[in-house]
Amino acid sequence: MKAALTGLLAAGLASPASAQALVVLGENSGGRQILVDVTSLAPSAPVYGLRDFPAMQVTAELRSSAGKGSVERVRYSFNCTAKSMATLAYQRIAGGKQSHDWKGADIALKYDPVGPGTLPEMAMTYACNGGKLPKKPVQPTVPGAGETNDSDAAKDGDGS
Repeated sequence: MKAALTGLLAAGLASPASAQALVVLGENSGGRQILVDVTSLAPSAPVYGLRDFPAMQVTAELRSSAGKGSVERVRYSFNCTAKSMATLAYQRIAGGKQSHDWKGADIALKYDPVGPGTLPEMAMTYACNGGKLPKKPVQPTVPGAGETNDSDAAKDGDGS
């Protein structure tokens, strides 16, 4: 009996549903990487009265390639046809302490266009292609005029 319980407990702990499988999608010019949780990709049907289009949702982590600094965990929802996105959940951990944790509504008004060359665009490409990883790693993009690397991390983290 004890061996059977131990086996069930071990099987439950090793289940893939609770596992997180992060894969690097790309990096921006500031050295900020986006990693996608490949187990989190899921289609979402239209929601009557809130959003009249289907969406693809995925969870991603944004962090520096050196592993230092803050880690942001974001749940994105993408309207693949319109190339727009909404941030459904956001969590930021800096210095081992959680500094942000919120959830947003999945409504059409919250979807904004995805900027070209951004970390969220990399996640959108992955999600809208049904979870296919790029054949070649995505190369960092150069920030536009007036942008700094710090603002890239802030913009990419909260999806705006």
